[in-house]
Amino acid sequence: MNLRVGFIGSSPGWEELLCQAGVPVLSPITPDSPRGAFSAIVAARRLDAAERAFVREYLKDGGAVFGSSLFLEGLIERTEEPVRLSYLAPDREGGIGGLSLLDVECTGWLPREANCMRTSENVYAVFAGELLGGLAVVAPFDPGEAMEDFRAAERYFYARQDRLPSERVSRVSKGELMHFVVRALEFLHHGRGIPFAQLSPIPAGTQSVFAFRIDTDAGTRSEIDDLYEISRDLNVPFSWFLDAGSHASWLGRFAEMERQEIGLHCYDHRIYLDAGKDEENIRRGVAAMKEAGLSPDSFAAPFGFWSPDLGRAIDNAGFRYSSEFAWAYDALPQFPVSAAGRFSTLQVPVHPVAIGSLLRSGYSPAQMSEYFHSVVAAKLMRREPLFFYHHPGHRQWDVVRDLCEHILECGARPVTMGEFALWWSRRRALRPVFRVVGGSVVTSVEEKSPSPGDCGVNVRISRRGGEEALVPLTGDDRGGEGLITPQYLPPSDILRVREFDLRGEIGRRFTRLQRRFP
Repeated sequence: MNLRVGFIGSSPGWEELLCQAGVPVLSPITPDSPRGAFSAIVAARRLDAAERAFVREYLKDGGAVFGSSLFLEGLIERTEEPVRLSYLAPDREGGIGGLSLLDVECTGWLPREANCMRTSENVYAVFAGELLGGLAVVAPFDPGEAMEDFRAAERYFYARQDRLPSERVSRVSKGELMHFVVRALEFLHHGRGIPFAQLSPIPAGTQSVFAFRIDTDAGTRSEIDDLYEISRDLNVPFSWFLDAGSHASWLGRFAEMERQEIGLHCYDHRIYLDAGKDEENIRRGVAAMKEAGLSPDSFAAPFGFWSPDLGRAIDNAGFRYSSEFAWAYDALPQFPVSAAGRFSTLQVPVHPVAIGSLLRSGYSPAQMSEYFHSVVAAKLMRREPLFFYHHPGHRQWDVVRDLCEHILECGARPVTMGEFALWWSRRRALRPVFRVVGGSVVTSVEEKSPSPGDCGVNVRISRRGGEEALVPLTGDDRGGEGLITPQYLPPSDILRVREFDLRGEIGRRFTRLQRRFP
């Protein structure tokens, strides 16, 4: 049997999600497609009559399908009236495990037999279980459409302290959306009694990767030098994004730095909400940096802002990658997508809460370190890159040093964001082939796929019962003993992040007034 997803429809959002997930895809499948050619079906649009009959028979033969209740109409009943979905809360037991709070902010239709993940009204929202003799995961919304949402909103982030840090980020938690897709596909495969396989999101030979982004934001030369000293002391390269106008008289200092990545943040530290002015701001920044002997090929917008207009300006500038948490945060690299297609500049997301966010919430240095340690622990368990960011003006050098040292002690490999973007591009270009042969998973790549020789990509294979194994891109898991890995559990009080906080709301409004966009 081939371990791959049979894809019905056309959806840039779904294609990006499955690419991040690292699963092979057979697209398109039709009612004439052989059923052994795929191990699960994803429905990315409403099924027509012939497709519905095909999926029905596939389920009767023990197959598995994933889609929204609207797209799978005729196979499963749904509520007659749409409901407003703010978020889906995870299950701590049963259902689809390993998830956290999933912000969706859309209108959807609940499956009548929903049995897991709850809405803000404490009503079950997702069906995961037997359907017509097979297995199905039916969501009340379309993940592909959610992936294309570019709206931003203020969000609180979980911490043990009473006051929670906040930041303006993507309204849909796109990183959690990808986790939902992966865990749903894993649920379907394990429920069928077959392994689940995907390209690992972490380079081979390391527990994780660590990158530290610095948005220089009018940092003084002394503050810049202090941060650079930490980088050199710990042998951790930083990825600097320069507020070029603020450093115009001494931009050459950054050209003297060794083993650092230098990108552009802006010339004037503001967002104009005018395509022409924002493009000019980028052009001025690039020109100033080139005059100082720097050649920026990466970008991070002020305040983490992103919009389709700014996305086009970033594309037009020809950057290799960009990083805006108003598009995505705590997520794997991805191309921004819309119904019209995808933007051409890769996004490399970071964790959006920085030391400055914690300062605004009144955290002590010890509490800051505690916060970052807990984020690192969760990311390691969920196989996420450890990407954080900082502003020199917020100083707190002991906290910065502690974060870097702690991550190194956890076994993560330090990289620049650009190095990871390059590795991700290699991973993205691969066309893996996963097959079950005699109970084992044999892994290879398609003939037209790039040579796997130096890609540094492993395959993660999981089986029912929690057993996992990492195997080479071309090989198999025969004779290897899988490890039983603990499943991520969200905090029991995770819903605190969606409770109203008057003091926090006043602080967020004040911060927003300081920023130069509405």
